[in-house]
Amino acid sequence: MAQLFWFFLQMGFVSFGGGYALIPLIERETERQAWMSSDMLVDVIAVAGMSPGPIAVNLGLLVGYQAYGVIGAIAGVLGLLLPSILMTAGMIYFITRDHKNYLGRCMYGVQPVVTALILFAAYQLCVAHLSASLSINELLPAFLIVAACLYMLFRLRLHPFTILLFSGISGAAFYA
Repeated sequence: MAQLFWFFLQMGFVSFGGGYALIPLIERETERQAWMSSDMLVDVIAVAGMSPGPIAVNLGLLVGYQAYGVIGAIAGVLGLLLPSILMTAGMIYFITRDHKNYLGRCMYGVQPVVTALILFAAYQLCVAHLSASLSINELLPAFLIVAACLYMLFRLRLHPFTILLFSGISGAAFYA
């Protein structure tokens, strides 16, 4: 369990861009440590993404619970949150003492890396779900749901909760 805490503590220190940027790292570590199967991790990522709260915390909770039960869930969440608490306290101290906004410039430089990590996570999830054995009848509804969700998000500017609700109902309707 110490390995789980240590891993999520490290993830908490490097979690620029949120939980989606951490998915490839969490995936690699869960496979290496055999905390859960690859198929189960894909399901856990889906549940964590649809659950309220930050996906990284939800992943820490679910992976920790799967590996070590309630104590593992607590260790995963604490490992992720402790660095944020410490860094926030440090940034508040730094910002109140320094008025040249060095911190803002550093964050601006991190943005391209965060974007690349999130795109890589999306790619990994697509590759994990798409296999050569899937037929067009199985893929077409998924692509239609994705297209409809993107339309609702960018053109109609609907709230993400509405889009999640729509995608869940649509998935149940198409794949029931």
